[in-house]
Amino acid sequence: MDTIIDSPKKCFDKTNAYIAGFIFLFTLIIYRLTVAPPLSYWDCGEFIACSYILGIPHPPGSPLFILIGRIFSILPVAADICFRVNILSIISSAAAVVFGYLSVVRIIRFWFDENDTDTWSRFIPYIGGVVGSLFMAFAATYWANAVEAEVYGLALM
Repeated sequence: MDTIIDSPKKCFDKTNAYIAGFIFLFTLIIYRLTVAPPLSYWDCGEFIACSYILGIPHPPGSPLFILIGRIFSILPVAADICFRVNILSIISSAAAVVFGYLSVVRIIRFWFDENDTDTWSRFIPYIGGVVGSLFMAFAATYWANAVEAEVYGLALM
């Protein structure tokens, strides 16, 4: 009888979860250490101001970012409101990197036989996922948008 618990493909993978958690914490710490100054001089200021007053940014707008940004702007985690809204981009970008890792691992696992007990075939999905997600996390454009109040991190998540 083939149940969910008996199938190795469908059971919970603790190693995968630990690696995903490590990647989240690692990128979150790096993004926090390299967060943009309180206010950047392009759309970030507009998004921060609109998040604080629940205003409407330039068309087409980004209502989900503004609503979640409002929640972050009232959290008592820092004195600077700009930094509070920047935290939204930091957390959502780090979460998007984790989703990238999990996607790469899942795609690579389709290439291997589930009954293969070779050590390399078990670790190659993890290695590929880590490399792919870290390339994503520290690409120049992604990193620049991850540490300031922009909608791209939340959109990717």
